[in-house]
Amino acid sequence: MEPTPKKPTVWQMIKQAIDHLHTASYSDIKEFINSRWDDVNPLTINAQIIALTVNHNSRIHYPENSKPRTTDLGSSYDLLFNIGRGRVAKYNPSINGVWEIYLTEENKLAVRPYVLINQELYTPADILWIKNVTNEENGQAYMDLSENPFVLHFPNKHKNNIPTPKIGELILIRQKINGIPAFTHIVTPVTTNIEEDNSRTNFKFGRLVKVIAKTHLDNYIPVSQTLWNHVNFAPISNGNACRIDNIGKVNNADELRFEIWLKFSPHFLSSEKSSASITEAIISEIEITNPELSVSEGRVYLISHYARERNREIVNRKKLNALKSNSLICEVCEFSFQTIYKANYIECHHIVPISESGQRKTNLDDLALVCSNCHRMLHTKFEGEYLSIEQLKNRIIKLANQL
Repeated sequence: MEPTPKKPTVWQMIKQAIDHLHTASYSDIKEFINSRWDDVNPLTINAQIIALTVNHNSRIHYPENSKPRTTDLGSSYDLLFNIGRGRVAKYNPSINGVWEIYLTEENKLAVRPYVLINQELYTPADILWIKNVTNEENGQAYMDLSENPFVLHFPNKHKNNIPTPKIGELILIRQKINGIPAFTHIVTPVTTNIEEDNSRTNFKFGRLVKVIAKTHLDNYIPVSQTLWNHVNFAPISNGNACRIDNIGKVNNADELRFEIWLKFSPHFLSSEKSSASITEAIISEIEITNPELSVSEGRVYLISHYARERNREIVNRKKLNALKSNSLICEVCEFSFQTIYKANYIECHHIVPISESGQRKTNLDDLALVCSNCHRMLHTKFEGEYLSIEQLKNRIIKLANQL
């Protein structure tokens, strides 16, 4: 006699129902469940539907949703989306957007769409750190996150090093999954504070970080399938965050950053996909305009440089200031789109040298207003070097005087 199959939990029943029905009312779901399982309390079904619905304001009253988080972490409890008139559909963050459970100013939980305010753009050049993590009890660490941000823990002996990675700098997470060395996360610190958890013995201290990209247990990135397979990880095996440039005998750090960024591209959280998509567009552009430029010759920094120039908020502020002061002209050749084309158009060039463009913050003074032709020349090497605004201006004057 075969054993009786284990009865699924109510939320698993609801998942089966919505997978079968696609869209459904509460009554439809209960009817589906009652046709397959006996003695399931209808009030429990109602409560679980509410708890599983990402845009239901009352979901915060259930223990699964008792802490702030976003809904793009793949949590099993972010299953449904309220489509109106008492009906729900299976939640898809790409279609329904990312939602969040957050703390109000009154320190109460609430639900709202996740709005990206002053969102940072990240590029391969921002991957500055690597950290090894372990969890001997579970065989994996931070793979079943229910919170974002979360606390990334460090060994007690490295407490003083915890604040070293700066906000906005990216940390690559390495661990063993079923004994296989793998990369699983890219994260960044969101505060400078050291978090303390006295319930832990050897890992009491940590840093609050947010997830930029994350794999799952069935699609982690094996180290053996990357260029990192030849890196000596012994210096980072003690759980400290190690600066990639400081790892012994690593002379191709930019190639390592570039490759692992591409490996993680499919795994960026919905709230961070603009970094992946903008970087992908820039890479395609560079392949057309600078096909001879290799990663080792500065492609990673050029990607970062372009990304800084496409920070919409600060670029728009720079252009608006120029319009107000009637100075919307190219800072190199003084060409005016307003005069010639009657258009308020200009491009922005990041004047920080491309080799240093991994810096996180961009200020108005870091940008120059240039025409399209001069902008292309500023991104073209002359005798192996990129020209500054003044150097290109002087080059134009010198060539003009030769005519």
